Amino acid sequence: MNRRNPAVTALVAVGLMFASAARAEEGQHRHDHQANAAVGGTVDDLISIARQMSPELQIAALEAAAALAKVDGAGSLADPKVSLAVEDWSTNRNGGNFPSNPASQTTKKLRVSQELPFWGKRDLKREIAEAGARKAAILKRQVENELVAKVKVAYAEYHSAHLAIDAARDLRGRLDTLAKLARARYGQALGRQQDVTRSEVEKSVLDTEIVRMDGERRKARVKINRLLARPLDAPLVEAPAPRVIPAMEALDLTALTDRAQSANPEIIAQQVTIEGSDKALSLAEKSWYPDFELTAGAVKREGEWRGYEAMVAMNIPLQWNLRTSEIGEAKAMAGAARTKRELRALELGNEVADAWISLKSAREVERLLRESQLPQAEIGFQAAAKGYELGRSDLIDVLQTEQQLWKSNIDLIKVLFEQQMRLAELEKLVGGDL
Repeated sequence: MNRRNPAVTALVAVGLMFASAARAEEGQHRHDHQANAAVGGTVDDLISIARQMSPELQIAALEAAAALAKVDGAGSLADPKVSLAVEDWSTNRNGGNFPSNPASQTTKKLRVSQELPFWGKRDLKREIAEAGARKAAILKRQVENELVAKVKVAYAEYHSAHLAIDAARDLRGRLDTLAKLARARYGQALGRQQDVTRSEVEKSVLDTEIVRMDGERRKARVKINRLLARPLDAPLVEAPAPRVIPAMEALDLTALTDRAQSANPEIIAQQVTIEGSDKALSLAEKSWYPDFELTAGAVKREGEWRGYEAMVAMNIPLQWNLRTSEIGEAKAMAGAARTKRELRALELGNEVADAWISLKSAREVERLLRESQLPQAEIGFQAAAKGYELGRSDLIDVLQTEQQLWKSNIDLIKVLFEQQMRLAELEKLVGGDL
């Protein structure tokens, strides 16, 4: 079996910890600049910053380094023992109970002993520790995977808020024109006072909506800055670029499910847990085999080293209940690890299917909105506005078509956000970008 050099492993573990500290220090140097500069032209920019600055990710990296540092300690031999014995120490010749001068009459023995586990036990302990180190490294990937998904969703929220504000401001400009027309018609005795009032009320409603959506935009910015460990009021780019949604033809459900059930960090971590549990079971079964203690020594008599001695001792595994309980526990833990993996694989299959179906449905809704509902709403609004300008329709007809146009725009923005959210969910489940 290949053995890892303890010095090399120690250097690797220390190197990982220093590398994490160096990345944190480098990230801190950039932090002041990033706090004052607008970032977030793309979601990839934000993900890069989050990977450098996230405290959660730094903690996971240090925990992985700590788990790696434990590997060489596992399976190491216990410290040897040194003992000095004095034998044949007679009492005082004058009848006293205290020892006489032992310089020439006693036998002295200097012994060195070493405990040796039964063959294979040390290797199993090391392999269990290695499985723990691999699991810690995979859990770091899981933390990173979840962090990236959160950044993607928060960025989609930020982009959606900007889209909604832009749509509201565009419609607000149209209502300004409509209100001016209502006032002009009323001044020429061609319109009614209530038309002027209604147009102003509709403008106020839209102004209120703009304020509300601006609040949503600020909340999304705070969420992003929190994920990036930046000041909560740090600026972001005001024209975010949305991610491109892959075509559904490129997202095969069966392939995505297989990828999730093999590459998801949770699944990989549970597989490593199974391997560690199997090693723990093997170690528990080896507890029936005795451990040894080897002793070697030198003997000194009458002031001179006269000979040597050697001894082998072993423990007798008689505690039946202790060992059967350890084996039973190890078997149960191994079985539980396998069941957890199977359950999580089944759950991942369901979650991938749900996200895929939701994404496909959102794409179809977007197509219908762009090809039918939104163009019809736009045509209806323009026709009603033109009819009102020519005195062929009432203002209430224009406002109804305006509300329908607004609803269609908001529906489109919502379905675009739904697509971004479902894509981020799929990528989180499969453990990488699509």
